[in-house]
Amino acid sequence: MPFCTIVEFEWTETFGQEQFATMIERAGPVDEIPASCVSRIVGVDDTGARVIEVWRSGADAQAFAEQSAPALAEIQMAPPSRVTGFETTAYWAAPAG
Repeated sequence: MPFCTIVEFEWTETFGQEQFATMIERAGPVDEIPASCVSRIVGVDDTGARVIEVWRSGADAQAFAEQSAPALAEIQMAPPSRVTGFETTAYWAAPAG
């Protein structure tokens, strides 16, 4: 069953859009998503950023989090203000193209 994660960051004096962009780059190529990730949405506004991902399973989401943790720790980023994950009860997407 698909698994959704929502990670939110609030801008602070030491963590803003520039640090967030660096974090995203170090998490993996920005023009592709991991094979086990079904979709990724990233949004930034004046108060912070949100990353919403749908994974094939909770195990896939956990594996990606563990794989990307060392790179994220390396840039000493601020912790997210909110992290949540849940099994989806429904997931629809329009066909590509």
